[in-house]
Amino acid sequence: MHKIIPLVLLLGICSCKTWNEDDKDAWKQACTENASKWAASDADAKTYCDCVLDKMIKKYPNENDALEHIGELATDTSLTNCKKGIKRK
Repeated sequence: MHKIIPLVLLLGICSCKTWNEDDKDAWKQACTENASKWAASDADAKTYCDCVLDKMIKKYPNENDALEHIGELATDTSLTNCKKGIKRK
């Protein structure tokens, strides 16, 4: 029982914000709108954005951390590899 109390307190104190479905949907929409400018099709834009979001969430499960490192994400090779196989206009 004593071990549970510190964990509960830690979770209550943490200002972490994990990715919820609304956050994911908003990010995908913004990404898809941007990717549709260079991707050959809507399907390619969606594939690219799904790949980036998946890798971004794995690297930064806390959405706030992802936003703080957005500049680094732009050059992250694991994310830029999501463009491989995507046809361009």
